[in-house]
Amino acid sequence: MLWSNLIKLGDYTILIKFQIIRKLDVRTSGVSSRIPYTPLHIVCLDYDNIDDERLKEELSFLQREFKLGNFYVLKTRDYGRHAVCIDALRFKDAKQVIDFSTCDTMFKKAPSINEYRCWVLRYAKKGEREEPKYLYTVGSKYEGKNLQSRGHAKYLLNFGVRVNLKKPFGPEEIETQDYNTGKRTEEETKEATG
Repeated sequence: MLWSNLIKLGDYTILIKFQIIRKLDVRTSGVSSRIPYTPLHIVCLDYDNIDDERLKEELSFLQREFKLGNFYVLKTRDYGRHAVCIDALRFKDAKQVIDFSTCDTMFKKAPSINEYRCWVLRYAKKGEREEPKYLYTVGSKYEGKNLQSRGHAKYLLNFGVRVNLKKPFGPEEIETQDYNTGKRTEEETKEATG
């Protein structure tokens, strides 16, 4: 729930905002979008309740619009997906792609909340949910146009995805984070989607 109010005080306007969010009581781990030792990021997208055909259309559009390489899609639950593009982009360019997408609204805000100023995609179990599993790749004619994160390509090996890097960049390691998240049950997901 979000509440905001404007108060006029002489020549000033004061904006007051309050936001109530679900208790974050489930511990999990995720991979950071940041390429270590650089200010560059990969594109990470977190979708809740999306159909695969719609997702493929959107990712293809983003690839054409922003000249991005392949997206690797992971299943987080029945209609939950993570999409990862390992192109190395400036923060503002990665943010522009993420903001343009229809991915989860709270995920888009992550860098303003996260003390490390990055987006994080879960790779571990979350409560009773299993870790994400690789589903498919959305190929792009722009694959290899941008620098590609060597560390995130290596990370994708954990899901059985072998990426043939055309423009490898950065170290082989990645940054991970342990964090608290809300526990949303399958019943709550069904209620939220009608």
